[in-house]
Amino acid sequence: MDAFALPFFRTALAASLVLAGIHAYLGFHVVRRGVIFVDLALAQMAAVGVALAVVLGLHENPVASYLLPLGMTLVGAASFAWLRGSGRDVPLEAFIGIVFATAQAAVFLVLEKTPSGPEHLKETLVGTLFTVDPSHIARTAVLYAAIGAIHFLLRKPFFEITNDAERARTRGRRLFVWDFLFYGLFGVVVTSSVQIASVLLVFGLLVIPAVAGLLASASVGKALAVGWSFGFLACVLGLFGSVQFDWPAAPTILVSLSLLLAVLGGILRIRKGLGRHPG
Repeated sequence: MDAFALPFFRTALAASLVLAGIHAYLGFHVVRRGVIFVDLALAQMAAVGVALAVVLGLHENPVASYLLPLGMTLVGAASFAWLRGSGRDVPLEAFIGIVFATAQAAVFLVLEKTPSGPEHLKETLVGTLFTVDPSHIARTAVLYAAIGAIHFLLRKPFFEITNDAERARTRGRRLFVWDFLFYGLFGVVVTSSVQIASVLLVFGLLVIPAVAGLLASASVGKALAVGWSFGFLACVLGLFGSVQFDWPAAPTILVSLSLLLAVLGGILRIRKGLGRHPG
């Protein structure tokens, strides 16, 4: 079967590559900051907004169905920015886990009594890659390009805080302001991504390519290049597997990401072993 001849395959591939491009970069910051599950928590907050839109009968309204998830995501972003700068003894990751679990429970409770609840719950886990509107992908790509431009312009403070938050604080960086800006932009990405993919795939595209890049190189530039290449390859292989075996797209891509990471880890370990024992 020539997958590229299928319009829905080309659409899903374009969506996946758009998602992988922005998430591999943001994932570098998230992994280096040690807040691995922040994406999962913010994605689940967006899912709460989607559930509220369904209950209120606003899920067919394009503006309301976007602003409600975005609003919930920004609440999470403000919370995480405040918690990290509050000087608490409890690690931020613990609060992120609490937000994720609570938000997931809230989605179940909100959708429990709605007739279409199970269908919307499945969408948050499986996504709609094969049925997404191409114009939606184009708008999302423009939005992500704008966010990428903002990150490029503000790369110095963002990377300073990512690499050493305390040192950045002593140099006069206001961590709450910069963290809220970072997580707020992050939340905009997550809100849009969840509408296209799924909560789990959004998390996978954020963390796994970034981990692959950091395993391959300590250099920021090289790590990002590996992460982007890794994410793109996994998306292509996952979508081919999805079409070939009639599997849902998002879970197949997520499994492809994990399998490729295992392969990369094995290759790097072998290379390291050969380096220790030349000849």
